Amino acid sequence: MLRSVVFNTLRKATSPAVRGWIKSSPLFIPVSRALFGTQVYCDSYFRDIERLEATSVTAVADWIVANLRPASVIDIGCGPGHQMKALVDRGVKVFGVDIADSALAIAKGEKGLSVQAFDLTKPGAVLPGVPYDLAVSCEVAEHLPAEHAPRFVEHCASASSVVYLTAAEPSADGTTGLHHFNEQPHEYWIELFAKRGYALDAGLTSDAQAHHAGKGVISYLARPMVLRRKG
Repeated sequence: MLRSVVFNTLRKATSPAVRGWIKSSPLFIPVSRALFGTQVYCDSYFRDIERLEATSVTAVADWIVANLRPASVIDIGCGPGHQMKALVDRGVKVFGVDIADSALAIAKGEKGLSVQAFDLTKPGAVLPGVPYDLAVSCEVAEHLPAEHAPRFVEHCASASSVVYLTAAEPSADGTTGLHHFNEQPHEYWIELFAKRGYALDAGLTSDAQAHHAGKGVISYLARPMVLRRKG
């Protein structure tokens, strides 16, 4: 937790422009990983995420409830729980997992949500409470090094026969987000899920993307994939 506090203090002391310049250095990732690990996902980071996504998560929740109709959901990489809260407010039972102490403190301590610490990269780890009607994972996959991508997909597959996924795609200008180790086109994830017996539900994926665009959902949350277990 101390590392999170230190990184949070440093982050708050710099402007977004300065942080962008620092992140562009090839030394940023190895140095920040060595010094802070996953605690780079600190309190101010999640506060900014909540502010940016405040209206988007309500639109996403509306679509999920109307079209996927889950009674139970697991949010894999739930962050501070704002997407969870939007679903809970719509009558869905939601459980969340995340590795960041700050995220869990906000989700549990401030929102009263059911969350648990979980390391998606740990061999042999099993998500609690599986299976669920739906597994949701938004902007998490790219934060895991590529060697852990198959294990991430396995976790999603173990959690539900239906997966609602967003994952950062490579940008045209080459910039990346904080500790984005594995930005990939959608085809990459679709292929990995296919190896686990899942296929893209093209109709629902297209419908979700059209809905989100019409509701002004922030760009990186506006291109979800809906994947279903075959058969």
